[in-house]
Parts: sequence; structure tokens; C-alpha cells
Amino acid sequence: MLDETTRDAILKVRDEAAEKGIDALFTMHREKSHLMRIGNNSVSLNTSEDLTRLDVEVINGRREGSYTIMGDITGPDSVRKALAVAVEKASVSTPKDYDPISRMVEESAEEMLQYDEALEAMDPGEKAVVYREIIEKTGSHLNFSGSWSSGSTEVLLASTNNDNLAWRIGTDQQFTCVLKHPEKKWELASFQTGWQAGEVKAGNTIESFNWLLPIYQKPGFRVEPGEYTVLFGSQAVAEIIGMAIGTGMTGRGYEEGMNWTCGKKPGDSILSDRITVIDDPTDMNTFRFGFDMAGMTRNIFPIVENGRMMNLFYDLATAAKYGKKPTPHSGSASVVVSPGDGPECPMEAVKGMGRVLYIPALHYTHIPNRSKGIFTGSSRFSAVLLENGEMVSPIFSSRITDTFQNVLGNVAVLAPWCTSVNGSSTYDRRMPEAASVPGYMVSTGVKITDSAESF
Repeated sequence: MLDETTRDAILKVRDEAAEKGIDALFTMHREKSHLMRIGNNSVSLNTSEDLTRLDVEVINGRREGSYTIMGDITGPDSVRKALAVAVEKASVSTPKDYDPISRMVEESAEEMLQYDEALEAMDPGEKAVVYREIIEKTGSHLNFSGSWSSGSTEVLLASTNNDNLAWRIGTDQQFTCVLKHPEKKWELASFQTGWQAGEVKAGNTIESFNWLLPIYQKPGFRVEPGEYTVLFGSQAVAEIIGMAIGTGMTGRGYEEGMNWTCGKKPGDSILSDRITVIDDPTDMNTFRFGFDMAGMTRNIFPIVENGRMMNLFYDLATAAKYGKKPTPHSGSASVVVSPGDGPECPMEAVKGMGRVLYIPALHYTHIPNRSKGIFTGSSRFSAVLLENGEMVSPIFSSRITDTFQNVLGNVAVLAPWCTSVNGSSTYDRRMPEAASVPGYMVSTGVKITDSAESF
């Protein structure tokens, strides 16, 4: 819950700064995080963090300065010291070639829409029990690894430009489990997420592994380079959409001629008419966040509608530099992809399509050419060769190198239901991010450019 001492200290210094005519934004970020890793069928890491950060950003004409302190905020003095350093840095920084836009909390907010105290305080022993059950019921003769990150994130924003205060607290978790055959080296992967304790279930991963294990007893199939119909799982769909949005819809990349959408304008067709993407902070499959990190209020924001480009993201700095209206995208978007009208079961969706590659997730993804929209990624985990909707054999690690326009432009089927895919980083400050995407996507003419001769 919001600590009154912290809140009062920030607001007191905020008001003092406003009286002095200082243009400043105060951002408090507090996380309670736990990370468990397993390797070789046992716990290899079990660590927790309880951290508070205060970021102070100051604008002085065309100059900007920022400063961050870590540690509990016990009173106004520490906030004053951080402000003083940010003011000093702003006074000596190199001027921008544009007039920065002042940060302003547009509306006061208190959000606890996806906060679960039980998940925030989860005993690490509960995680170990889940992993142990998976190992025992799937096969202890196999090799298991994985990670499970969980915790809470609290954010408070206050600006000298008005009296509003925006505050949010939420919980999230990201679970992975990888099963690897010790001799044959093939790998299966299971992913789960959610914001409440109990949403990650051993049974879901056990069911997923046991569904694939019989087919993985068969010899692997090497996919020859060429064009294939591919059944993408939700993890792969989220990865492709995320890369496409990140390299196609950012205002800075568009203005600087780097995006694959350059040359297109709102209303132009860029993807399949089956693809509709919005930024929707109200969707429960995302970690709902009603304001961005500059204090702008977030609402439903169309990105792609039936394949047509609708809007670009302009954070404050980009908007100021290029004379555009800023959008609430100082921070991540809540990406929501509309479901389709395909059958519930993905295997039913590809019956009658002949040879199909089932690729649930992509690994080692990269962008070889951003301006042409070329991306690449390896199948690695759980990939299977299908014939008319029936699993035939596992496939060796195969690499897709193709364009977003082709893969997302030749969509034949989309699942009629959506699922949450966690895209949060576990290597930086906790800031949960998840996309809501169809459970599967079938694309035709996908380019496989390389395939290994083993798993």
C-alpha cells in the first residue's frame, strides 16, 4: 500500500520546487521481487529484492537533468538532495535542439486493479513444490530447468506543473519450465503468467509436456529451406507482433526513416486485414496501467485496424523534437491483438493444409533490417511437423528469416480466443508488461532460411 511518509515527503518537496519555479517530475518506483531458477532438476537460485528508487527529472529551458537515489524515503531531506542534484545537472547539460515538453500528471489516480497480496508475499517453497510436481509427474530421468519471477511493482508520479498525484500498485509473475532430453538434446518449453497467486499450475505444464513427449520419441525431421505454412503458438505471435510494433509504429523511427512503415500514412494497408492491434490498458490479459511514465492518461489507442496503419507512438521527447502531438507512450504499450474466427483447436485449423510447421515460440530473435521489416528467430522449443492436422515428428531447430509484411500479411487463420503472454524483463527494474494475443496464428509462405541437422 502507498506509504504516507513517502507520499508526504515527495509532495512536500514537489510543492517547494513549484514555488521556486522549478519544472520537475518526481517518480517513485518500488518493487518487491522474487526470482527462483532451477537447473539440473534442482533449485539453483533463490533470491529476493525489496527496492525503492526515486527518479527526479528537471527541465530548465532547453536543458534537462535527472538523478536517481535508491533506498527508503524516510523524509523530505533525501528528496530535496535528489532534486538539488537534478537541478544542478540541468544547469550544465548540453541544450537540446528543441523545446522539451514539461511532464505533467494529467489526472489523479489510485490503481489497484491487478494487485494480489498473496502473490506479493508468496513463499518460495510454493514455487519449489510446483517444479517438483512437474519433474516427478513428467519424468525425473529428463533434465529440467526454468525460472519463476514474481512480485509487486508500485509507481508514484508527481509534477510541479499541477497538484495531481498518480499512483499504481500491481502484481505479476512469469513462469518458464524447459524439459531437455539429456542425450538427444531436444527441448520442450512451457510458459505461464498471471497476476494472482495460484494462476501458475503444475498441471498445465505437465499436460503440455505429456502431449508432446510421445511425438518427441520419434526421429527428428530436418526442414529444408523454403516457404512453409506455419502454425504459430501464442508465444511466437506475441514476439512477432511486439517486434513489428516496436520497429514500425514508433514515432522517432518513422521520422528518422528507420521504420519498415516509412512511406506509409494512416489508413494505408500494411498487414493482413485479419490483423487488428490496439493499445488497451483496460484489458485484463495485460498488466493494466492507466497512465504512462510521463503522467499522461492512457486510453484505448488504435494501432492497426484490419491491416491498416492507424497511429504512431510519440513519447514526449519525440513529439517535442518533431512538432507532433504526444501520445501516452513514455513506457510500454498494452498490446492487444483481436481474435479471429478459426476453430478452437489449432490442429483443426490446419486440417487439409498438408505439411505445416508448428512453432509455439521463437528463440534468438533479432532484426537484421529494420527499415525493410526483416526479422529472424529460431524454433528451438517444442516444434513439430504436422500433416493435415496430425503430429508426425519433431523438427530440428529451424530459423525463420522473413518480413513482417509477409508473415503478418498472409494470415490464413487466427484463434477465436486470446491469452496473456508475459514480455517482462527480469534483468532491470520490475515493470510488468504483457500482451493479449490470439492463442494461435496460421501464416502461409513463411520463409525458413536455415535448419540444423540436430536438436
